[in-house]
Amino acid sequence: MSKPQDGFVSRFLNRPISRCITRFLLKFPIHPNWWTISIFVIGAAIFQAFSIVDGCDGEIARAKNLESKFGERLDNFCDFLASLFYVLALGRGLHHLSEGIVCAALITANEWLLRGGKSGMWVASSALHESFYARHRGMIGHSGLLNLGERFVWWLFQLTKRDMAVFVFLILALLGLADWILHLWTIVAAATLVLSAIAALRSGLGHGDFVTREPRS
Repeated sequence: MSKPQDGFVSRFLNRPISRCITRFLLKFPIHPNWWTISIFVIGAAIFQAFSIVDGCDGEIARAKNLESKFGERLDNFCDFLASLFYVLALGRGLHHLSEGIVCAALITANEWLLRGGKSGMWVASSALHESFYARHRGMIGHSGLLNLGERFVWWLFQLTKRDMAVFVFLILALLGLADWILHLWTIVAAATLVLSAIAALRSGLGHGDFVTREPRS
């Protein structure tokens, strides 16, 4: 039941395990398409579980007063790697590896721009400012996005944050629309990269600060 395209890991590790699972599954009236959908549901559920427990490190740090810049950078880096692995695995599983690679490239480019941008600036009102991570504030302030209104920007980012995205991915997987997980992630990653690029350009030229204001004392 192996395939000639299998690599060394698939042939000598993955296949022996999957064949044992397959022998068990063959006892039940399972259609292969149902199992394909189930795999994406399981994968999305695991990613949702990862999103849940991902908050524990920050909660532990705050409870023990052990917050640090290194811990924040480590958490961001691990989240970044998890996103890359997810889109690449999703692309391979959906036989859209090229789209997965494009999405991973967009995520990487955006991460690079965010790290290189100005993050210490004050963004609009206190309520809006506190809603964003420091690494996103420069992009929001310099991109001109706030010209659309603070409330609009707040809702836009709430609906595209990682926790909301992962939950939507789980719903899509349950509905058998796993393809749209990759499509939506690619669209959002591309849009975010455009905003980050605009912010980096305007920041370099000294533009965009007019949409920000300092906090009142």
